Amino acid sequence: MLLSAAKTRRKILFRKAKLAAEAKRYDHMLRFMKEIVEATDPDKDLSPKERCLLGAAFKNFLRAPRYSHLSAAAKTRSWLDNSTGPIAASYLLTSKMEICRACAEIVQLIDCRLLPFAVSNESKVFYLTLKGDVSWYMAEVKGALDGMGDAAIANSAYAEAWGMVTKLDSMNPHRLAFEFSVADHFLNFRHSPADAFAVVDRALNLQAINSPETRPAVSLLTFEGGLQLTANLLNLRQRLKNALESKAAGPSNLPARNTAGNPLTVRSTSGSSPK
Repeated sequence: MLLSAAKTRRKILFRKAKLAAEAKRYDHMLRFMKEIVEATDPDKDLSPKERCLLGAAFKNFLRAPRYSHLSAAAKTRSWLDNSTGPIAASYLLTSKMEICRACAEIVQLIDCRLLPFAVSNESKVFYLTLKGDVSWYMAEVKGALDGMGDAAIANSAYAEAWGMVTKLDSMNPHRLAFEFSVADHFLNFRHSPADAFAVVDRALNLQAINSPETRPAVSLLTFEGGLQLTANLLNLRQRLKNALESKAAGPSNLPARNTAGNPLTVRSTSGSSPK
């Protein structure tokens, strides 16, 4: 009876979270998903759908504050040399603390509640990818010096996930999402479009898809979300290719395709600290 009641409550909360997502009330969405975590047995993992909705809740909740903070920081940079400098600094500090608190809460939830009870490689890859994403978001708003520790945590989480992601099908959505996140990390945090292009190109390399240890490309159709993630990667690759070719005035300077090894080590000499 208790188990049935708990399952019913989780289903109701899940539907409320989806409704909140439709209404773009990501604060409500996140609250409902946290309640699902609390309603789940401490030694049990979330279901795949609950896991994905939790990740979407966290990222959507953080998106507006992150972009607003970065925009305000850029617009008020010139203020620091005049009498309005303290006002800008005070506001940016408040904004930064708000974002860092939210990010730290997510990382703690992953480390203490979600990751220890994750059983499948897919689940572990998902949580480690989310931890990496949120950690560099935190490093991004803290700045190059204060965010070094969080940047290192992000890189470590991605590196650990890579050790598991190679065991997943090339068209598995968790693998595709991980590769998209790593490319996003290289592009928007390390400011290295060449590294981002190498990661995306590697993910979409037909030789890798058709290698003996993976299933044929048709297996993409069996994975929920695989098509959309592949479309996102294709769009990102084209944008990066256009930007790199425009910068280099030709295709000759595009990074060579790399089909082996950890993508975090691709062109590792590029800037590794946030700007």
